[in-house]
Amino acid sequence: MPETHPHRVTVIGGGPAGLMAAEVLSQAGVHVDLYDGMPSVGRKFLLAGVGGMNITHCEAYPAFVSRYAERAAQMAPLLRGFGAEALCEWIHGLGIQTFVGTSGRIFPTDMKAAPLLRAWLKRLRDQGVVIHTRHRWTGWNADGDLLIHSPDGEKTLRSDAVLLALGGGSWSRLGSDGAWLNLLEGKGVPYVRLQPSNCGFEVSAWSELMVSKFAARR
Repeated sequence: MPETHPHRVTVIGGGPAGLMAAEVLSQAGVHVDLYDGMPSVGRKFLLAGVGGMNITHCEAYPAFVSRYAERAAQMAPLLRGFGAEALCEWIHGLGIQTFVGTSGRIFPTDMKAAPLLRAWLKRLRDQGVVIHTRHRWTGWNADGDLLIHSPDGEKTLRSDAVLLALGGGSWSRLGSDGAWLNLLEGKGVPYVRLQPSNCGFEVSAWSELMVSKFAARR
């Protein structure tokens, strides 16, 4: 297409995956509109920074890729293209310095996520990415347009492509509620049910008090 009429892509989801997709697309000359249902983007990313913001690990590539167990063969080419070293270089490009801890884990020098996110959002806006918060994707209309619930009412969107970066179902308070699975199911899109990835476990004898306070808590 002519440069005066660039492709338009809609990214749904303002977590790290959506922000990175918006960055790569905008660098390629694509006009990107990013939508997120929360009042601000990167909310779970900021929460991760409360515990020190572990970015990656400095161990050698063979050991690093082995951490992915049965998915190692699939992850290997991806990590060769953008691995731990490339991730650190990308962060340094945002003006954020890093250091290697005694465990081999890599952190921002100030151990915080907020400065990194601020620098990242500035870069995105400088590249022309338009970020729309409090805009929740609710499905499609009969014509295939996206339906968006916004503070100004219901909207319909059409673009050249849509990229879904909707995260999991780990913390609904921060936007990760997994509700989008029902939208895909309604369209007949195949998907894999969400499963615990950090620490899945089964408890067979919780008391009523424990169940009322902690069962299925996110």
